[in-house]
Amino acid sequence: MPKYDVTKKFIDNLREGKVSRRSFVKGMGAAGVLGLTSGLVPATNAFASTGRAFVWGGYDDDGLFGPYVEAHGSPEYSTFGDAEEGLQKLKAGFEVDVAWPCQGEIARWVRAGVIQPLDTSRLENWGDMFPEVRDLPSGIVNGQNYFAPVDWGDTSIVYNTDKVTWMQPGNESLYLLEDPRMKGKVGVLDSAADSLFLMMHYLGTDIKDINQLNKAAIDQGINKFRELRDNGNIRTFFADSASIAEAIGNEEVWASICWNETSWETGYPMMRPVEGTMTWACGLAIATGANLDVAYDMINAATSAETSAYLLSEWGYGHSNQKGFGSLTADELAERGVAPNPAEHLANGAFSVMPPDDVTDYMEAQWAEMTAGG
Repeated sequence: MPKYDVTKKFIDNLREGKVSRRSFVKGMGAAGVLGLTSGLVPATNAFASTGRAFVWGGYDDDGLFGPYVEAHGSPEYSTFGDAEEGLQKLKAGFEVDVAWPCQGEIARWVRAGVIQPLDTSRLENWGDMFPEVRDLPSGIVNGQNYFAPVDWGDTSIVYNTDKVTWMQPGNESLYLLEDPRMKGKVGVLDSAADSLFLMMHYLGTDIKDINQLNKAAIDQGINKFRELRDNGNIRTFFADSASIAEAIGNEEVWASICWNETSWETGYPMMRPVEGTMTWACGLAIATGANLDVAYDMINAATSAETSAYLLSEWGYGHSNQKGFGSLTADELAERGVAPNPAEHLANGAFSVMPPDDVTDYMEAQWAEMTAGG
């Protein structure tokens, strides 16, 4: 299936604004249509030092920095494909003002010396954030905040209700991944920090407890994926969200591990499994050597109510600023796969942490070997 042979449903949703820019751009990039990774976008109307933002592929979107762009023009964007790639580039001396890691990565980035503590008194929207994401223990190291959350959501399963007729809200389970009726119809997001953590969560590991994230737990999760791959349940590992939405839309797969945006793009539900929800939050950290005035300006813009409304409406992700949620109705939030009661949802979420560096390195190596067929 060519990655740019997009289904009618996906195209219709794109026309109706139901495809997030992040998903579409990453999908086209994976298909070779666009070249975004590590690209730079020139800024305009910059002040003394144009902001330099190091973000996920597809996050080089001026709407995520709206008030900053209005005042100073676009930041200089550079992108990374996964958090480990971003970390290694910063360790090699790449100079930026802000970077966009996720909460589980913070301690690892602090140990690497690539980010610095936040002065929360300079964060204009700190008091408007959901405490459930603002005060995550994984974003605090040695009593200091290193992380200003912006976007949040879930890693779960979206499934085709026309095919998976035996499952409805209220009896949803991650067991669907290994259900014999799903042979050849399961997709998996190619990300250890998402899919492997979801599997470990399903198998009983407390992914919030760094002491439980050991090599034995990783081996257990990897071996379960090998089992599902070898028995034919898993059809493929997907590199991006656009490809997942396409595959679900044309019924190549009936279900896939993915993020919230896939629910919005396909119109199928985001599973709320009986095993509990795996939740994530990503946001901005200040890089070592940053221009602090510029960095705080960009963080204040990204965490503003204006950006909150934009992210919810155009991307289908939750935002850390509570005020933006008033811009969408409960039905509109549900359509995007975002919980209508975010505080309750976040309080019940399982926010993962990353294991020690040697275990993380082991995890990434084992994941790469397994997805390559080993």
